[in-house]
Amino acid sequence: MKTNRNAIGVLEINYYANTVVVVDQALKAAEVEIVSCHKKLGGRMCHTVIAGETSAVRAAVEAAREAGSMVGDENIKVSVSIENPHPEVLKLLNMIDRHESEKDSAKAEENEPVIKEEN
Repeated sequence: MKTNRNAIGVLEINYYANTVVVVDQALKAAEVEIVSCHKKLGGRMCHTVIAGETSAVRAAVEAAREAGSMVGDENIKVSVSIENPHPEVLKLLNMIDRHESEKDSAKAEENEPVIKEEN
């Protein structure tokens, strides 16, 4: 789904399982898409960015807040929509994604088993 991305929503939630529940509710509430989702501290803190049209992002963020009744209001640390984000903010999101991808690639190379050929 490619939507008009004139707004973004930022969600920061304690624990990965809670993030899955909250983001699921946000995505079901409106036509938005996930731009990025990152786990920190071993999944104890997760942040997700969603994007779409302003009204859709507002509805999705509101649904995320309401999902606090399912996962505990104290577990939703940030739930905010940003209308017409500055281009530098969007650049920041791309930089975060690129950095995470590079870090994941480096980890994969470190953990890659060494295969020795026998003659």
